[in-house]
Amino acid sequence: MGVFAQAVWGSIVTGALYGLVGVGFVLLFRASKVLSFCQGGFMLLGAFLFYDLVKNEELAFLPAAVITATLVALFSAVVYVVVFAKVAAREPFATSVATIGLAGVLQAVVAVRYGTSPLALPDVVGDRSFQVAGATITVADLVSIAITVLVVGAILLVLAKTQLGLQMNAVADNPALSVHLGVSAARIATIAWGLAGLTAAFAGIAFALRASVDPVGVANIGFFAFPAIILGGLDSVPGALFGGLVLGALQNTVAATLGTDWVDLVAFSVMLAFLMVRPTGLFGKAEVVRL
Repeated sequence: MGVFAQAVWGSIVTGALYGLVGVGFVLLFRASKVLSFCQGGFMLLGAFLFYDLVKNEELAFLPAAVITATLVALFSAVVYVVVFAKVAAREPFATSVATIGLAGVLQAVVAVRYGTSPLALPDVVGDRSFQVAGATITVADLVSIAITVLVVGAILLVLAKTQLGLQMNAVADNPALSVHLGVSAARIATIAWGLAGLTAAFAGIAFALRASVDPVGVANIGFFAFPAIILGGLDSVPGALFGGLVLGALQNTVAATLGTDWVDLVAFSVMLAFLMVRPTGLFGKAEVVRL
């Protein structure tokens, strides 16, 4: 019972991280039709900037997290405006490929500044843990879940209840028509890139709280967000979160039954199967082309 409960809890926490990163992918794709490969790089930036603030500047968790997320969000938006905006409007695919280069640059900068070995994060949320149905639940786990719920909940609220959300939905549904109605697609794309940087920064912070500030581990979370968004749908924010939870459960199940060597194979095989059978994902909408 204890092993099963721990696997379930681990699936929820890991899946929440995948979902949080996946939401950033979805926002970018909806706004600019760009599939960004640099979300892992923004996660790295967030995790190590947070480390700097709590380790060297000795800030508490909340101000360090807010400052980190704000700076990464601003950096992401500025990168889009300065580097990608003109290309993305004409060639979304070329921009997607170019984000691989940005991810490489961010990883190289982090390696030069901090090295490639995992760094121990100071205890900023407490190290208490308790048992529930045989599963060990830590404060860091709860904070990670809370970050995901608050950030994704806020984004869903903005999309559903605000003027900005209506404009973002309009650009996602029909970019050409939205421009004719006075919506600035460039402005919406810039905001989406900022929000994607925000989600990546918070995901990096959440991962660092649970484990360590590890370049390889953070990059893996960003990498595994791809199967999650394929499962949920490239244009669905709830789908990204659901896909993350499903992927987390799948990984923990495979690790417990077949061994950790099978995790990558099964996860990406499921992604390929979905691409062949249902490319829009579970919650994605098929694009209708009128001739």
